[in-house]
Amino acid sequence: MMSDNVKQKPVVLVVEDDKNTQLLMSFLLRDDYKVCFAVSVAEAKQKMEAEAVDLILLDLSLQGEEDGLDLVRYLRTFDRWKDVPVIATTAHAFARDRDNCMGAGCNDYLSKPINRQEMMDKIKEYIQK
Repeated sequence: MMSDNVKQKPVVLVVEDDKNTQLLMSFLLRDDYKVCFAVSVAEAKQKMEAEAVDLILLDLSLQGEEDGLDLVRYLRTFDRWKDVPVIATTAHAFARDRDNCMGAGCNDYLSKPINRQEMMDKIKEYIQK
Protein backbone atom coordinates (compact mmCIF):
# COMPACT_ATOMS: atom_id res chain seq x y z
CA MET A 1 0.00 0.00 0.00
CA MET A 2 1.34 3.42 -0.99
CA SER A 3 1.61 6.05 1.70
CA ASP A 4 -0.08 9.41 1.19
CA ASN A 5 3.18 11.31 1.12
CA VAL A 6 4.60 9.48 -1.90
CA LYS A 7 4.99 12.13 -4.57
CA GLN A 8 3.32 11.37 -7.86
CA LYS A 9 5.47 11.57 -10.97
CA PRO A 10 5.05 14.84 -12.84
CA VAL A 11 2.81 14.50 -15.91
CA VAL A 12 4.33 15.23 -19.32
CA LEU A 13 1.97 15.50 -22.28
CA VAL A 14 3.77 14.65 -25.52
CA VAL A 15 1.87 16.13 -28.46
CA GLU A 16 3.38 14.22 -31.37
CA ASP A 17 1.84 12.33 -34.29
CA ASP A 18 4.91 10.31 -35.30
CA LYS A 19 4.75 6.81 -33.77
CA ASN A 20 8.53 6.36 -33.67
CA THR A 21 9.00 9.66 -31.87
CA GLN A 22 6.24 8.68 -29.42
CA LEU A 23 8.08 5.43 -28.65
CA LEU A 24 11.36 7.27 -28.17
CA MET A 25 9.80 9.86 -25.86
CA SER A 26 8.08 7.16 -23.85
CA PHE A 27 11.37 5.31 -23.43
CA LEU A 28 13.29 8.46 -22.44
CA LEU A 29 10.72 9.85 -20.02
CA ARG A 30 8.94 6.89 -18.41
CA ASP A 31 11.33 6.47 -15.46
CA ASP A 32 10.89 10.02 -14.19
CA TYR A 33 7.52 11.14 -15.53
CA LYS A 34 4.01 9.97 -16.20
CA VAL A 35 3.79 10.28 -19.99
CA CYS A 36 0.60 10.75 -21.97
CA PHE A 37 0.25 11.33 -25.69
CA ALA A 38 -1.88 13.27 -28.14
CA VAL A 39 -1.56 13.20 -31.94
CA SER A 40 -3.60 16.32 -32.69
CA VAL A 41 -4.56 19.66 -31.19
CA ALA A 42 -8.08 18.37 -30.53
CA GLU A 43 -6.77 15.33 -28.66
CA ALA A 44 -4.30 17.48 -26.70
CA LYS A 45 -7.18 19.74 -25.58
CA GLN A 46 -9.07 16.65 -24.36
CA LYS A 47 -6.01 15.42 -22.42
CA MET A 48 -5.54 18.86 -20.86
CA GLU A 49 -9.16 18.81 -19.69
CA ALA A 50 -8.80 15.30 -18.24
CA GLU A 51 -5.38 15.47 -16.56
CA ALA A 52 -3.32 17.98 -14.59
CA VAL A 53 -0.36 18.31 -16.95
CA ASP A 54 2.94 19.64 -15.59
CA LEU A 55 4.71 20.16 -18.93
CA ILE A 56 4.00 19.80 -22.65
CA LEU A 57 6.48 18.58 -25.27
CA LEU A 58 4.93 19.89 -28.46
CA ASP A 59 5.63 18.94 -32.05
CA LEU A 60 4.60 21.73 -34.40
CA SER A 61 3.45 19.58 -37.34
CA LEU A 62 0.41 17.57 -36.28
CA GLN A 63 -2.55 15.69 -37.74
CA GLY A 64 -5.62 17.77 -38.47
CA GLU A 65 -6.25 21.38 -39.36
CA GLU A 66 -4.36 22.95 -36.46
CA ASP A 67 -0.63 22.89 -35.67
CA GLY A 68 1.23 23.00 -32.39
CA LEU A 69 1.37 26.78 -32.26
CA ASP A 70 -2.43 26.91 -32.50
CA LEU A 71 -2.53 24.76 -29.36
CA VAL A 72 -0.12 27.03 -27.45
CA ARG A 73 -2.08 30.14 -28.40
CA TYR A 74 -5.28 28.42 -27.22
CA LEU A 75 -3.79 27.29 -23.88
CA ARG A 76 -2.35 30.72 -23.13
CA THR A 77 -5.86 32.24 -23.17
CA PHE A 78 -6.90 30.25 -20.06
CA ASP A 79 -5.78 31.04 -16.51
CA ARG A 80 -5.60 27.34 -15.65
CA TRP A 81 -3.12 26.60 -18.47
CA LYS A 82 -1.32 29.86 -19.11
CA ASP A 83 1.60 28.86 -16.87
CA VAL A 84 2.02 25.24 -18.05
CA PRO A 85 5.52 25.07 -19.57
CA VAL A 86 5.56 24.20 -23.28
CA ILE A 87 8.72 23.02 -25.01
CA ALA A 88 8.37 23.00 -28.79
CA THR A 89 10.05 20.08 -30.54
CA THR A 90 10.39 20.44 -34.29
CA ALA A 91 12.44 19.58 -37.32
CA HIS A 92 12.05 23.23 -38.36
CA ALA A 93 15.35 24.60 -37.11
CA PHE A 94 15.52 28.10 -38.55
CA ALA A 95 15.82 31.12 -36.27
CA ARG A 96 12.42 32.37 -37.46
CA ASP A 97 10.86 29.03 -36.42
CA ARG A 98 12.24 29.50 -32.91
CA ASP A 99 10.97 33.08 -32.89
CA ASN A 100 7.52 31.89 -34.01
CA CYS A 101 7.46 29.33 -31.18
CA MET A 102 8.43 31.83 -28.54
CA GLY A 103 6.04 34.44 -29.95
CA ALA A 104 3.13 31.97 -29.76
CA GLY A 105 3.81 31.35 -26.07
CA CYS A 106 6.22 28.42 -25.94
CA ASN A 107 8.68 28.51 -23.05
CA ASP A 108 11.48 26.76 -24.89
CA TYR A 109 12.48 25.11 -28.13
CA LEU A 110 14.30 21.92 -29.16
CA SER A 111 15.15 21.09 -32.77
CA LYS A 112 15.02 17.49 -33.98
CA PRO A 113 16.83 15.20 -33.81
CA ILE A 114 16.48 15.84 -30.11
CA ASN A 115 19.52 15.59 -27.89
CA ARG A 116 18.40 13.42 -24.97
CA GLN A 117 20.45 15.17 -22.30
CA GLU A 118 19.45 18.63 -23.48
CA MET A 119 15.78 17.61 -23.42
CA MET A 120 16.01 16.11 -19.93
CA ASP A 121 17.83 19.20 -18.63
CA LYS A 122 15.20 21.52 -20.08
CA ILE A 123 12.34 19.48 -18.63
CA LYS A 124 14.00 19.53 -15.19
CA GLU A 125 14.40 23.34 -15.47
CA TYR A 126 10.64 23.66 -15.75
CA ILE A 127 9.58 20.84 -13.42
CA GLN A 128 11.40 21.22 -10.14
CA LYS A 129 11.26 17.91 -8.29
